[in-house]
Amino acid sequence: MNNFNEKEFMEICKKLNAEPRIEEITIEYANRSFFNKMKKSVEKDRRGEVVFCVIRPNGKYIVVTCDEYPDGIFRIPTGGIGHEEDIIQAVYRETEEELGLKVDIENFAGVIKFKFKHADETVYFYSYLFILREKGGKILEDAIDDEISEIREVDIEELRQVAEALLDIQGRWSDWGKFRYGSTMAIYKYLALKEMKK
Repeated sequence: MNNFNEKEFMEICKKLNAEPRIEEITIEYANRSFFNKMKKSVEKDRRGEVVFCVIRPNGKYIVVTCDEYPDGIFRIPTGGIGHEEDIIQAVYRETEEELGLKVDIENFAGVIKFKFKHADETVYFYSYLFILREKGGKILEDAIDDEISEIREVDIEELRQVAEALLDIQGRWSDWGKFRYGSTMAIYKYLALKEMKK
């Protein structure tokens, strides 16, 4: 059982002066393949992920794609959190490994508690959402991982379109798209709300 660590979550909120924000999303999958992939991932080495929305010096946000994704599909980047790993350390590590960037944490936007269901099985997975500001490094050039094939810089409205495209994916990538829509749309909603309050 992959239990949510409430104490750890509240400590992050306190450390980063953030209001506790929790969203719960249940996704029922008809297809077993993506469900099994998530189940094995949790069993093997990760309890969740950091979702890192990086603000570039020009004020735009980074979205990424990989060679194997459907054409034209991008998302907010993410990286796994090991079962015993410190979440804030995971943010810095993953941003450097995936994007080659050094960052400052601007905001902690909360957590999504994902509940993946297939038939009579359930897997829990937690996405911790961070807004980051780029402070150094050469994007992709300094990355350790070579999974990301391309980045794009988007404004808030374009980010909403990126999220909606994930939900519209058909075929074998559809289940993955539903999952990635959850985190990308949550980042969009957080940023849009911040923008409205200005």
